[in-house]
Amino acid sequence: MLEAKLKPMANQAYEALFQKIMYCEYAPGQEINEKQLVEETGYGRTPLREALLLLKKEGMVDIFPRKGMRIAPLTEKRVSDLYQARKFIEPTVTVEYKTLYSKAKLLQFQQRFQQTLQAKDLDRFLLDVEFHSYLISIMDNGVLMDMYSNLMVMQVRLAMYASLHNAPASQEADLTQHTAIIEALLRENETDIRDSIVLHINHSMIRSLNAIRASAQ
Repeated sequence: MLEAKLKPMANQAYEALFQKIMYCEYAPGQEINEKQLVEETGYGRTPLREALLLLKKEGMVDIFPRKGMRIAPLTEKRVSDLYQARKFIEPTVTVEYKTLYSKAKLLQFQQRFQQTLQAKDLDRFLLDVEFHSYLISIMDNGVLMDMYSNLMVMQVRLAMYASLHNAPASQEADLTQHTAIIEALLRENETDIRDSIVLHINHSMIRSLNAIRASAQ
């Protein structure tokens, strides 16, 4: 999210559109137009145009001059690219910095995952993002965190999309997978850390790809 670069009104318009896109209120691939956005958000054309240009730079909106606009679709290629990046970044960082994670914080996450077993999908998705972002934040690298934040925005879109298209995450499976990651980190076991993270990411990737393919039929 780069909305801080915008003027206040455009910043608000950006935030409104960002939320609608990330939570799939505006579906991937959906065509949009300025008149529609003015009516639905209440913002003027100028702040909306500024917001849309930034969303285009972030890959969330496609703008075709003199033809129209659409919400960026979630393609199999983009999904594969996302998970390929995650499988490179997350195991590498967590194994390298395994001794630096707070055991108390890991146990807090474990408890929170257990408490959200029956929570709404969005709440569970956001906790998942918070947990995986914590794993990457251990490097204290602002550039990497900005990159990873963008990956997580797409991850939430995918999770919401899958949930809306009858491919929801298994709450029990997600709890089991997150518990395995946390326990491996608590033991500082490199093999188990890497394997548990890759397994979790692969499960998410398969669910996302199934949702994309189902919607294309």
